[in-house]
Amino acid sequence: MAFAVVLAACGSPAPEATTTTVVHGAKPAELAAVDDNIRHDTLLIQTTFDMGDSSYVMVASHVEPRFEGVRLYRYMVLPDSNARILSYSNGAYDSWTMLPTFFPIPDPPGTYLVLANFGERESWGQKLIYMDSNFTDLGFIDLAYPERITEGDTAFMKRTNIAPYGRLAMHNDTAVFTFECDSLFLYDDMAGHNDLIVAASSIRYTYHPDTGLELWRDGQRRAVKQPS
Repeated sequence: MAFAVVLAACGSPAPEATTTTVVHGAKPAELAAVDDNIRHDTLLIQTTFDMGDSSYVMVASHVEPRFEGVRLYRYMVLPDSNARILSYSNGAYDSWTMLPTFFPIPDPPGTYLVLANFGERESWGQKLIYMDSNFTDLGFIDLAYPERITEGDTAFMKRTNIAPYGRLAMHNDTAVFTFECDSLFLYDDMAGHNDLIVAASSIRYTYHPDTGLELWRDGQRRAVKQPS
C-alpha cells in the first residue's frame, strides 16, 4: 500500500505519551457537497462530494438491497452522464450511513485519510480509510460526539458524528488524530471499560504501518485496533 510505503520511509516508531497540553493538527478538508450528477438507475445516492480533481466521491447503495449495504464510490463523470467508477470501499453492512470526512495527506498529493461515520439513528463510531486510487480499511475509531439536546422539559444525550472535530497531524511516518472539543463518547477504552464520556484532551489515535491503528488514553497505549 502506497500510504504504508510513504509513512514507513523514516522508520520512526509511534510517538510516546504526550503532556496534557494538546497540539492539534489540521482540520478536515472543506469539500463541497453537490447534487447528483450521474445517471443512477441502479443506485440510491445519499450524498456526493466534489474532490476538486475532476473526480467525485458518493455515498450510495444499490436499489436492490445487498448484504454490503452502503459504500463509498469514487468516480468520474462521462459525457453521457454515466459514471466511470474508479474505486469503491467495503460496505457498511448493517449501518444506514457511511458519511465520509476527508483529511488530505500532503505526500503523496491527492491522497486522503477518511473518517467514515457509521450509524443508524446515532453514530457507532468511525472507520479509518486510506484513499488513493483505492479505498483501504485501516481500523475503527470507537468515538462519537456526546451532543446534549433539550426538547421541551426533557434533556438527553445523542451520540453524533465526531469526525468534524477531528484534527490530523503527520509526525514522520505516524498519523495522529486528536479531537478539538470538550468531551468524547468512548465506546471501548480497550482496558475493560465501555460507554464512557471522557475529556477529549485525554484521547488520541495513531496509525503507523508497523503497529496499525492504536488508541492512547491519558498517554497510555492501548491494544492495537485491527481493520474490520
